[in-house]
Amino acid sequence: MAVVAGSSWHAVDPTSDRINQARGLRRLYEAFHEGQEIDSRIRAVVAQSWRRSEKAGLDPSALPRVVADEDEVSERWQGHPLFPVLPILRQLLSDATTQSGHMMVISDADGILLWIEGHRRVIDATENMHLVAGADWSESGAGTNAMGTAVAVDHPVQIFSAEHFNRIVHPWQCSGAPIHDPETGEIIAVIDLTGHVKSAHPHTLSLVGAAAGMAEVFLQQDLERKVARLKTKHLTGRAGAERPAAILGRTGKVLATVPDGWIEGDLELPDSGVDINLPGGVVAELEPIDGDAGWLLWGSSEARQSPAPDMRLQILGPQAAAIADGVVHELSRRHAEILTVLALAPEGMSAERLTLEVYGEQGRPESLRAEISRLRHLLGPVIDSRPYRFSIDIRIDFDEVEEMIGEGRTASALERYRGVLIPESEVPMVRDARVRLDGLVRSAVISCEDPVLISRWCATASGRDDLEAAELLLTLLGEDDAELKGAIARAERLRQAQPGSTIAPSPW
Repeated sequence: MAVVAGSSWHAVDPTSDRINQARGLRRLYEAFHEGQEIDSRIRAVVAQSWRRSEKAGLDPSALPRVVADEDEVSERWQGHPLFPVLPILRQLLSDATTQSGHMMVISDADGILLWIEGHRRVIDATENMHLVAGADWSESGAGTNAMGTAVAVDHPVQIFSAEHFNRIVHPWQCSGAPIHDPETGEIIAVIDLTGHVKSAHPHTLSLVGAAAGMAEVFLQQDLERKVARLKTKHLTGRAGAERPAAILGRTGKVLATVPDGWIEGDLELPDSGVDINLPGGVVAELEPIDGDAGWLLWGSSEARQSPAPDMRLQILGPQAAAIADGVVHELSRRHAEILTVLALAPEGMSAERLTLEVYGEQGRPESLRAEISRLRHLLGPVIDSRPYRFSIDIRIDFDEVEEMIGEGRTASALERYRGVLIPESEVPMVRDARVRLDGLVRSAVISCEDPVLISRWCATASGRDDLEAAELLLTLLGEDDAELKGAIARAERLRQAQPGSTIAPSPW
Protein backbone atom coordinates (compact mmCIF):
# COMPACT_ATOMS: atom_id res chain seq x y z
CA MET A 1 0.00 0.00 0.00
CA ALA A 2 1.55 3.27 -1.13
CA VAL A 3 2.11 5.98 1.47
CA VAL A 4 2.27 9.61 0.35
CA ALA A 5 4.68 11.92 2.15
CA GLY A 6 2.82 14.68 3.95
CA SER A 7 -0.32 12.60 4.33
CA SER A 8 -2.27 12.24 7.57
CA TRP A 9 -0.56 8.89 8.10
CA HIS A 10 2.81 10.62 8.68
CA ALA A 11 3.60 12.08 12.08
CA VAL A 12 6.49 14.33 11.08
CA ASP A 13 7.77 16.28 8.10
CA PRO A 14 11.45 16.59 7.10
CA THR A 15 11.91 20.11 8.48
CA SER A 16 9.99 20.04 11.78
CA ASP A 17 11.67 20.57 15.17
CA ARG A 18 11.22 17.13 16.72
CA ILE A 19 11.70 18.29 20.32
CA ASN A 20 9.23 21.17 20.10
CA GLN A 21 6.75 18.94 18.31
CA ALA A 22 7.04 16.35 21.09
CA ARG A 23 6.42 19.05 23.74
CA GLY A 24 3.33 20.28 21.94
CA LEU A 25 1.98 16.75 21.66
CA ARG A 26 2.50 16.21 25.38
CA ARG A 27 0.33 19.23 26.13
CA LEU A 28 -2.42 17.87 23.88
CA TYR A 29 -2.02 14.45 25.47
CA GLU A 30 -2.54 15.87 28.96
CA ALA A 31 -5.49 17.93 27.75
CA PHE A 32 -7.12 14.81 26.34
CA HIS A 33 -6.72 12.96 29.66
CA GLU A 34 -8.22 15.97 31.44
CA GLY A 35 -11.32 15.61 29.31
CA GLN A 36 -10.69 18.57 27.00
CA GLU A 37 -11.66 18.60 23.31
CA ILE A 38 -8.52 18.15 21.17
CA ASP A 39 -9.79 16.65 17.89
CA SER A 40 -9.13 19.74 15.78
CA ARG A 41 -5.53 20.00 17.02
CA ILE A 42 -4.31 16.44 16.46
CA ARG A 43 -4.35 13.94 13.60
CA ALA A 44 -7.67 12.14 13.26
CA VAL A 45 -6.03 8.71 13.23
CA VAL A 46 -4.45 9.48 16.62
CA ALA A 47 -7.55 11.03 18.20
CA GLN A 48 -9.67 8.06 17.15
CA SER A 49 -7.07 5.63 18.47
CA TRP A 50 -6.88 7.45 21.82
CA ARG A 51 -10.64 7.12 22.19
CA ARG A 52 -10.50 3.40 21.38
CA SER A 53 -7.68 2.95 23.90
CA GLU A 54 -9.58 4.86 26.57
CA LYS A 55 -12.75 2.87 25.84
CA ALA A 56 -10.76 -0.34 26.29
CA GLY A 57 -10.01 0.77 29.86
CA LEU A 58 -6.22 0.91 29.41
CA ASP A 59 -4.00 2.42 32.07
CA PRO A 60 -1.74 4.90 30.20
CA SER A 61 1.10 4.21 32.64
CA ALA A 62 0.96 0.39 32.73
CA LEU A 63 3.45 -1.77 30.85
CA PRO A 64 2.10 -3.93 28.01
CA ARG A 65 1.71 -7.54 29.09
CA VAL A 66 4.13 -10.28 28.04
CA VAL A 67 1.75 -13.09 27.08
CA ALA A 68 4.05 -15.69 25.47
CA ASP A 69 7.31 -17.19 26.70
CA GLU A 70 10.41 -17.79 24.59
CA ASP A 71 9.44 -21.30 23.49
CA GLU A 72 5.92 -20.26 22.47
CA VAL A 73 7.23 -17.25 20.55
CA SER A 74 9.75 -19.43 18.74
CA GLU A 75 7.05 -21.91 17.78
CA ARG A 76 4.71 -19.17 16.56
CA TRP A 77 7.42 -17.41 14.58
CA GLN A 78 8.82 -20.49 12.85
CA GLY A 79 5.30 -21.52 11.83
CA HIS A 80 4.32 -18.04 10.65
CA PRO A 81 3.95 -17.36 6.89
CA LEU A 82 6.34 -14.42 7.22
CA PHE A 83 9.20 -16.50 8.63
CA PRO A 84 10.68 -17.34 5.17
CA VAL A 85 10.44 -13.66 4.18
CA LEU A 86 12.81 -12.45 6.95
CA PRO A 87 15.93 -12.35 4.71
CA ILE A 88 14.13 -10.04 2.26
CA LEU A 89 12.99 -7.73 5.04
CA ARG A 90 16.50 -7.65 6.50
CA GLN A 91 17.98 -6.74 3.13
CA LEU A 92 15.56 -3.84 2.60
CA LEU A 93 15.69 -2.46 6.16
CA SER A 94 19.32 -3.08 7.10
CA ASP A 95 20.41 0.54 6.60
CA ALA A 96 17.55 1.82 8.76
CA THR A 97 18.39 -0.54 11.59
CA THR A 98 22.19 -0.32 11.56
CA GLN A 99 22.85 3.27 10.44
CA SER A 100 19.70 5.24 11.35
CA GLY A 101 19.26 3.98 14.90
CA HIS A 102 16.14 1.85 14.53
CA MET A 103 15.03 -1.62 15.49
CA MET A 104 12.91 -3.82 13.23
CA VAL A 105 9.90 -5.41 14.94
CA ILE A 106 7.51 -7.97 13.50
CA SER A 107 4.20 -8.72 15.17
CA ASP A 108 1.43 -11.12 14.24
CA ALA A 109 -2.13 -9.99 13.47
CA ASP A 110 -2.96 -10.11 17.20
CA GLY A 111 -0.18 -7.68 18.05
CA ILE A 112 2.08 -10.31 19.68
CA LEU A 113 5.75 -9.49 18.98
CA LEU A 114 7.47 -12.37 17.18
CA TRP A 115 10.82 -10.97 16.05
CA ILE A 116 13.07 -8.06 17.04
CA GLU A 117 16.49 -7.09 15.67
CA GLY A 118 18.45 -3.97 14.84
CA HIS A 119 20.43 -1.28 16.62
CA ARG A 120 21.65 -2.75 19.91
CA ARG A 121 21.33 0.48 21.93
CA VAL A 122 17.70 0.87 20.84
CA ILE A 123 16.88 -2.75 21.68
CA ASP A 124 18.46 -2.44 25.12
CA ALA A 125 16.75 0.88 25.84
CA THR A 126 13.26 -0.36 24.96
CA GLU A 127 13.31 -3.56 27.00
CA ASN A 128 12.12 -1.68 30.09
CA MET A 129 8.86 -0.78 28.30
CA HIS A 130 8.29 -4.44 27.34
CA LEU A 131 9.06 -3.98 23.64
CA VAL A 132 10.19 -7.60 23.69
CA ALA A 133 9.23 -10.82 21.92
CA GLY A 134 6.04 -12.25 23.37
CA ALA A 135 4.58 -8.89 24.48
CA ASP A 136 1.11 -7.78 23.43
CA TRP A 137 1.36 -4.53 21.44
CA SER A 138 -2.12 -4.67 19.96
CA GLU A 139 -4.05 -1.42 20.31
CA SER A 140 -6.30 -3.06 22.89
CA GLY A 141 -3.25 -4.25 24.83
CA ALA A 142 -0.83 -1.31 24.58
CA GLY A 143 -2.90 1.60 23.33
CA THR A 144 -2.00 3.78 20.36
CA ASN A 145 1.19 2.54 18.69
CA ALA A 146 2.23 1.92 15.09
CA MET A 147 1.84 -1.87 15.20
CA GLY A 148 -1.49 -2.05 16.98
CA THR A 149 -2.99 0.97 15.21
CA ALA A 150 -1.84 -0.28 11.78
CA VAL A 151 -3.94 -3.39 12.41
CA ALA A 152 -6.87 -1.38 13.76
CA VAL A 153 -7.05 0.89 10.69
CA ASP A 154 -5.53 -1.58 8.18
CA HIS A 155 -3.09 1.02 6.87
CA PRO A 156 0.57 1.99 7.34
CA VAL A 157 0.86 4.61 10.06
CA GLN A 158 3.56 6.55 11.91
CA ILE A 159 3.17 7.36 15.62
CA PHE A 160 5.42 9.97 17.21
CA SER A 161 6.23 10.67 20.86
CA ALA A 162 3.13 11.61 22.92
CA GLU A 163 0.84 10.35 20.16
CA HIS A 164 1.42 7.01 21.90
CA PHE A 165 -1.37 6.37 24.42
CA ASN A 166 1.12 4.92 26.89
CA ARG A 167 3.29 7.53 28.61
CA ILE A 168 6.21 5.12 28.81
CA VAL A 169 6.57 5.20 25.02
CA HIS A 170 6.65 9.00 24.63
CA PRO A 171 10.45 9.18 24.04
CA TRP A 172 10.01 6.97 20.96
CA GLN A 173 8.56 7.00 17.47
CA CYS A 174 7.52 4.07 15.31
CA SER A 175 6.23 3.32 11.83
CA GLY A 176 4.23 0.18 11.08
CA ALA A 177 2.64 -1.35 7.99
CA PRO A 178 0.27 -4.33 7.84
CA ILE A 179 1.02 -7.38 5.71
CA HIS A 180 -1.87 -9.31 4.17
CA ASP A 181 -2.42 -12.95 3.28
CA PRO A 182 -2.78 -13.06 -0.54
CA GLU A 183 -5.27 -15.91 -0.27
CA THR A 184 -7.70 -14.36 2.22
CA GLY A 185 -6.81 -10.66 2.21
CA GLU A 186 -6.62 -10.76 6.01
CA ILE A 187 -3.81 -9.11 7.99
CA ILE A 188 -1.25 -11.68 9.12
CA ALA A 189 1.55 -9.45 10.45
CA VAL A 190 2.93 -5.93 10.89
CA ILE A 191 6.44 -4.79 10.04
CA ASP A 192 7.64 -1.91 12.22
CA LEU A 193 10.64 0.36 12.62
CA THR A 194 11.08 1.94 16.07
CA GLY A 195 13.60 4.58 17.12
CA HIS A 196 14.13 7.61 19.34
CA VAL A 197 12.03 10.70 18.60
CA LYS A 198 15.15 12.52 17.33
CA SER A 199 15.51 9.95 14.52
CA ALA A 200 11.94 10.35 13.24
CA HIS A 201 11.62 10.94 9.48
CA PRO A 202 8.68 10.59 7.07
CA HIS A 203 10.75 8.28 4.87
CA THR A 204 10.60 5.64 7.61
CA LEU A 205 6.91 5.11 6.97
CA SER A 206 7.51 4.83 3.23
CA LEU A 207 10.23 2.30 3.95
CA VAL A 208 8.05 -0.03 6.04
CA GLY A 209 5.26 0.37 3.46
CA ALA A 210 7.66 -0.81 0.75
CA ALA A 211 8.83 -3.69 2.95
CA ALA A 212 5.23 -4.80 3.52
CA GLY A 213 4.60 -4.63 -0.22
CA MET A 214 7.66 -6.77 -0.97
CA ALA A 215 6.56 -9.30 1.62
CA GLU A 216 3.10 -9.54 0.03
CA VAL A 217 4.68 -10.07 -3.41
CA PHE A 218 6.75 -12.93 -1.99
CA LEU A 219 3.69 -14.48 -0.35
CA GLN A 220 1.69 -14.14 -3.59
CA GLN A 221 4.43 -15.86 -5.59
CA ASP A 222 4.67 -18.58 -2.97
CA LEU A 223 0.89 -19.11 -3.19
CA GLU A 224 1.07 -19.34 -6.99
CA ARG A 225 3.82 -21.97 -6.72
CA LYS A 226 1.73 -23.95 -4.24
CA VAL A 227 -1.34 -23.80 -6.45
CA ALA A 228 0.70 -24.96 -9.47
CA ARG A 229 1.99 -27.95 -7.47
CA LEU A 230 -1.50 -28.85 -6.26
CA LYS A 231 -2.94 -28.50 -9.76
CA THR A 232 -0.27 -30.77 -11.21
CA LYS A 233 -0.66 -33.30 -8.42
CA HIS A 234 -4.43 -33.46 -8.11
CA LEU A 235 -6.03 -32.24 -11.34
CA THR A 236 -3.79 -33.15 -14.25
CA GLY A 237 -5.19 -36.23 -15.97
CA ARG A 238 -8.08 -36.59 -13.50
CA ALA A 239 -10.55 -33.84 -14.25
CA GLY A 240 -11.91 -32.97 -17.66
CA ALA A 241 -15.00 -31.70 -19.28
CA GLU A 242 -16.99 -34.68 -17.99
CA ARG A 243 -16.35 -33.77 -14.39
CA PRO A 244 -15.09 -30.24 -13.66
CA ALA A 245 -12.88 -29.71 -10.65
CA ALA A 246 -11.32 -26.89 -8.68
CA ILE A 247 -8.73 -26.25 -5.99
CA LEU A 248 -10.01 -24.16 -3.09
CA GLY A 249 -7.94 -22.40 -0.46
CA ARG A 250 -8.45 -23.17 3.18
CA THR A 251 -11.17 -20.51 3.44
CA GLY A 252 -13.00 -21.40 0.22
CA LYS A 253 -11.33 -19.08 -2.31
CA VAL A 254 -11.24 -20.63 -5.80
CA LEU A 255 -7.52 -20.88 -6.71
CA ALA A 256 -7.54 -23.03 -9.87
CA THR A 257 -10.15 -24.79 -12.03
CA VAL A 258 -10.32 -27.44 -14.75
CA PRO A 259 -11.73 -26.46 -17.17
CA ASP A 260 -10.68 -22.85 -16.69
CA GLY A 261 -13.32 -20.53 -15.30
CA TRP A 262 -16.10 -23.05 -14.61
CA ILE A 263 -16.48 -21.51 -11.16
CA GLU A 264 -15.01 -18.34 -9.65
CA GLY A 265 -14.86 -16.26 -6.51
CA ASP A 266 -15.16 -17.39 -2.88
CA LEU A 267 -17.29 -20.30 -1.73
CA GLU A 268 -18.63 -20.77 1.79
CA LEU A 269 -17.42 -24.09 3.13
CA PRO A 270 -19.94 -26.23 5.04
CA ASP A 271 -19.48 -26.85 8.76
CA SER A 272 -19.55 -30.60 8.15
CA GLY A 273 -20.13 -33.15 5.41
CA VAL A 274 -18.72 -33.41 1.89
CA ASP A 275 -21.44 -31.66 -0.12
CA ILE A 276 -21.32 -27.96 -0.91
CA ASN A 277 -24.09 -25.90 -2.49
CA LEU A 278 -22.86 -23.83 -5.42
CA PRO A 279 -24.70 -20.83 -6.87
CA GLY A 280 -27.85 -21.94 -8.65
CA GLY A 281 -28.44 -24.86 -6.29
CA VAL A 282 -25.83 -27.14 -7.93
CA VAL A 283 -24.35 -29.61 -5.44
CA ALA A 284 -20.61 -30.43 -5.62
CA GLU A 285 -18.31 -32.63 -3.52
CA LEU A 286 -15.45 -31.50 -1.29
CA GLU A 287 -12.28 -33.47 -0.61
CA PRO A 288 -9.54 -32.23 1.76
CA ILE A 289 -6.02 -32.13 0.36
CA ASP A 290 -2.61 -31.95 1.99
CA GLY A 291 -3.79 -31.50 5.52
CA ASP A 292 -4.94 -27.92 6.00
CA ALA A 293 -3.62 -26.70 2.66
CA GLY A 294 -6.98 -26.58 0.95
CA TRP A 295 -9.75 -28.51 -0.74
CA LEU A 296 -10.57 -30.27 -3.98
CA LEU A 297 -14.00 -29.43 -5.34
CA TRP A 298 -15.53 -31.97 -7.72
CA GLY A 299 -18.42 -30.87 -9.88
CA SER A 300 -20.97 -33.26 -11.31
CA SER A 301 -21.27 -34.22 -14.95
CA GLU A 302 -25.01 -34.49 -14.33
CA ALA A 303 -25.21 -31.01 -12.74
CA ARG A 304 -26.91 -32.53 -9.71
CA GLN A 305 -29.05 -29.93 -8.01
CA SER A 306 -30.47 -29.65 -4.57
CA PRO A 307 -34.20 -29.08 -4.96
CA ALA A 308 -35.23 -25.55 -4.09
CA PRO A 309 -38.09 -25.54 -1.62
CA ASP A 310 -41.32 -23.67 -2.12
CA MET A 311 -41.02 -21.20 0.72
CA ARG A 312 -43.03 -18.54 2.45
CA LEU A 313 -41.91 -16.46 5.42
CA GLN A 314 -44.32 -15.35 8.13
CA ILE A 315 -42.37 -12.71 10.01
CA LEU A 316 -45.24 -10.54 11.25
CA GLY A 317 -46.75 -11.26 14.63
CA PRO A 318 -45.56 -12.90 17.85
CA GLN A 319 -43.98 -16.03 16.32
CA ALA A 320 -42.00 -15.92 13.07
CA ALA A 321 -42.02 -19.04 10.93
CA ALA A 322 -40.85 -20.34 7.57
CA ILE A 323 -43.16 -22.63 5.62
CA ALA A 324 -41.10 -24.82 3.29
CA ASP A 325 -42.90 -27.35 1.11
CA GLY A 326 -45.84 -27.21 3.49
CA VAL A 327 -43.73 -27.83 6.61
CA VAL A 328 -43.81 -25.08 9.27
CA HIS A 329 -40.45 -24.25 10.88
CA GLU A 330 -40.58 -21.84 13.81
CA LEU A 331 -37.80 -19.25 13.65
CA SER A 332 -35.76 -17.82 16.48
CA ARG A 333 -35.67 -14.04 16.70
CA ARG A 334 -32.11 -13.98 15.37
CA HIS A 335 -33.02 -16.12 12.37
CA ALA A 336 -36.06 -13.97 11.69
CA GLU A 337 -33.86 -10.85 11.84
CA ILE A 338 -31.31 -12.29 9.38
CA LEU A 339 -34.03 -13.32 6.92
CA THR A 340 -35.74 -9.94 7.24
CA VAL A 341 -32.52 -8.01 6.59
CA LEU A 342 -31.84 -10.18 3.51
CA ALA A 343 -35.37 -9.54 2.30
CA LEU A 344 -34.87 -5.80 2.72
CA ALA A 345 -31.59 -5.94 0.74
CA PRO A 346 -32.34 -8.19 -2.26
CA GLU A 347 -29.07 -7.17 -3.93
CA GLY A 348 -27.24 -9.05 -1.18
CA MET A 349 -24.74 -8.22 1.55
CA SER A 350 -21.18 -9.16 2.36
CA ALA A 351 -20.55 -11.11 5.55
CA GLU A 352 -19.04 -8.01 7.15
CA ARG A 353 -21.99 -5.75 6.34
CA LEU A 354 -24.62 -8.31 7.33
CA THR A 355 -22.76 -8.90 10.61
CA LEU A 356 -22.77 -5.14 11.29
CA GLU A 357 -26.47 -4.82 10.46
CA VAL A 358 -27.57 -7.75 12.62
CA TYR A 359 -25.06 -7.78 15.50
CA GLY A 360 -23.76 -4.21 15.57
CA GLU A 361 -20.15 -3.10 15.87
CA GLN A 362 -19.27 -5.82 18.40
CA GLY A 363 -20.45 -8.64 16.12
CA ARG A 364 -18.17 -11.24 14.58
CA PRO A 365 -18.61 -12.72 11.07
CA GLU A 366 -18.01 -16.16 12.58
CA SER A 367 -21.23 -15.85 14.60
CA LEU A 368 -23.16 -14.84 11.50
CA ARG A 369 -21.78 -17.73 9.44
CA ALA A 370 -22.81 -20.16 12.15
CA GLU A 371 -26.39 -18.83 12.08
CA ILE A 372 -26.49 -18.94 8.27
CA SER A 373 -25.33 -22.55 8.43
CA ARG A 374 -28.13 -23.40 10.88
CA LEU A 375 -30.67 -21.69 8.62
CA ARG A 376 -29.49 -23.73 5.64
CA HIS A 377 -29.72 -26.91 7.69
CA LEU A 378 -33.26 -25.94 8.71
CA LEU A 379 -34.58 -24.61 5.39
CA GLY A 380 -32.32 -26.01 2.68
CA PRO A 381 -30.14 -24.16 0.12
CA VAL A 382 -32.12 -20.92 0.16
CA ILE A 383 -29.24 -18.49 0.89
CA ASP A 384 -26.31 -17.86 -1.44
CA SER A 385 -22.93 -16.60 -0.22
CA ARG A 386 -20.66 -13.76 -1.27
CA PRO A 387 -22.85 -11.87 -1.17
CA TYR A 388 -25.43 -13.33 1.17
CA ARG A 389 -28.83 -13.22 -0.56
CA PHE A 390 -31.81 -15.45 -1.25
CA SER A 391 -31.10 -18.06 -3.93
CA ILE A 392 -34.79 -18.68 -4.65
CA ASP A 393 -37.95 -16.62 -4.90
CA ILE A 394 -39.46 -16.37 -1.42
CA ARG A 395 -42.87 -15.00 -0.51
CA ILE A 396 -42.77 -12.80 2.58
CA ASP A 397 -45.82 -11.62 4.47
CA PHE A 398 -44.67 -8.04 5.10
CA ASP A 399 -43.92 -7.59 1.38
CA GLU A 400 -47.41 -8.88 0.60
CA VAL A 401 -49.00 -6.43 3.05
CA GLU A 402 -47.18 -3.51 1.42
CA GLU A 403 -48.19 -4.67 -2.07
CA MET A 404 -51.85 -4.93 -1.01
CA ILE A 405 -51.76 -1.38 0.38
CA GLY A 406 -50.23 -0.14 -2.87
CA GLU A 407 -53.06 -1.81 -4.79
CA GLY A 408 -55.72 -0.25 -2.54
CA ARG A 409 -56.67 -3.60 -0.96
CA THR A 410 -56.74 -2.25 2.58
CA ALA A 411 -59.07 -4.92 4.00
CA SER A 412 -56.81 -7.74 2.71
CA ALA A 413 -53.70 -5.95 3.98
CA LEU A 414 -55.17 -5.52 7.46
CA GLU A 415 -56.18 -9.18 7.54
CA ARG A 416 -52.66 -10.25 6.57
CA TYR A 417 -51.10 -7.86 9.11
CA ARG A 418 -50.92 -10.33 11.99
CA GLY A 419 -48.77 -8.04 14.14
CA VAL A 420 -45.76 -5.74 13.99
CA LEU A 421 -42.49 -6.85 12.45
CA ILE A 422 -40.35 -8.73 15.06
CA PRO A 423 -41.63 -6.60 17.98
CA GLU A 424 -38.59 -6.84 20.25
CA SER A 425 -35.88 -6.51 17.59
CA GLU A 426 -33.40 -3.64 17.90
CA VAL A 427 -31.73 -4.33 14.54
CA PRO A 428 -31.83 -0.90 12.86
CA MET A 429 -33.07 -2.12 9.46
CA VAL A 430 -35.79 -4.21 11.11
CA ARG A 431 -36.79 -1.38 13.43
CA ASP A 432 -37.06 1.09 10.54
CA ALA A 433 -39.08 -1.36 8.44
CA ARG A 434 -41.36 -2.06 11.42
CA VAL A 435 -42.14 1.63 11.92
CA ARG A 436 -42.64 2.23 8.20
CA LEU A 437 -44.97 -0.75 7.65
CA ASP A 438 -47.01 0.01 10.76
CA GLY A 439 -47.41 3.58 9.54
CA LEU A 440 -48.46 2.43 6.07
CA VAL A 441 -51.15 0.12 7.45
CA ARG A 442 -52.47 2.75 9.86
CA SER A 443 -52.55 5.48 7.19
CA ALA A 444 -54.40 3.22 4.75
CA VAL A 445 -57.00 2.26 7.38
CA ILE A 446 -57.55 5.84 8.57
CA SER A 447 -57.84 7.13 5.01
CA CYS A 448 -60.51 4.65 3.99
CA GLU A 449 -62.90 5.88 6.76
CA ASP A 450 -64.48 2.42 6.90
CA PRO A 451 -65.81 1.83 10.47
CA VAL A 452 -65.36 -1.95 10.14
CA LEU A 453 -61.66 -1.63 9.24
CA ILE A 454 -61.02 1.13 11.78
CA SER A 455 -62.65 -1.00 14.47
CA ARG A 456 -60.41 -3.92 13.51
CA TRP A 457 -57.37 -1.61 13.59
CA CYS A 458 -58.31 -0.39 17.06
CA ALA A 459 -58.33 -4.01 18.24
CA THR A 460 -54.72 -4.63 17.11
CA ALA A 461 -51.63 -4.16 19.29
CA SER A 462 -50.68 -1.07 17.28
CA GLY A 463 -54.18 0.43 17.20
CA ARG A 464 -55.41 -0.15 20.72
CA ASP A 465 -53.77 3.08 21.94
CA ASP A 466 -54.53 5.09 18.80
CA LEU A 467 -56.67 7.97 20.07
CA GLU A 468 -57.08 9.53 16.64
CA ALA A 469 -58.46 6.26 15.23
CA ALA A 470 -60.74 5.84 18.25
CA GLU A 471 -62.15 9.36 17.83
CA LEU A 472 -62.61 8.87 14.10
CA LEU A 473 -64.51 5.64 14.72
CA LEU A 474 -66.97 7.50 16.96
CA THR A 475 -67.82 9.87 14.11
CA LEU A 476 -68.44 6.95 11.74
CA LEU A 477 -70.63 4.75 13.97
CA GLY A 478 -74.40 5.24 14.09
CA GLU A 479 -76.32 5.85 17.34
CA ASP A 480 -77.82 2.34 17.14
CA ASP A 481 -74.56 0.60 16.22
CA ALA A 482 -73.78 -2.36 18.51
CA GLU A 483 -70.11 -1.35 18.72
CA LEU A 484 -70.80 2.20 19.84
CA LYS A 485 -70.71 1.53 23.59
CA GLY A 486 -67.30 -0.15 23.39
CA ALA A 487 -65.99 2.58 21.09
CA ILE A 488 -67.06 5.31 23.54
CA ALA A 489 -65.36 3.48 26.41
CA ARG A 490 -62.15 3.09 24.40
CA ALA A 491 -62.09 6.75 23.44
CA GLU A 492 -62.70 7.86 27.04
CA ARG A 493 -59.92 5.59 28.29
CA LEU A 494 -57.47 7.01 25.76
CA ARG A 495 -58.47 10.60 26.53
CA GLN A 496 -57.74 10.00 30.22
CA ALA A 497 -54.41 8.39 29.33
CA GLN A 498 -53.53 11.35 27.10
CA PRO A 499 -54.74 14.41 29.06
CA GLY A 500 -52.94 16.80 26.73
CA SER A 501 -54.99 15.72 23.71
CA THR A 502 -56.72 18.51 21.79
CA ILE A 503 -59.11 16.21 19.95
CA ALA A 504 -62.78 17.09 20.55
CA PRO A 505 -64.75 14.80 22.85
CA SER A 506 -67.26 12.33 21.47
CA PRO A 507 -70.69 13.68 20.49
CA TRP A 508 -72.21 10.66 22.19
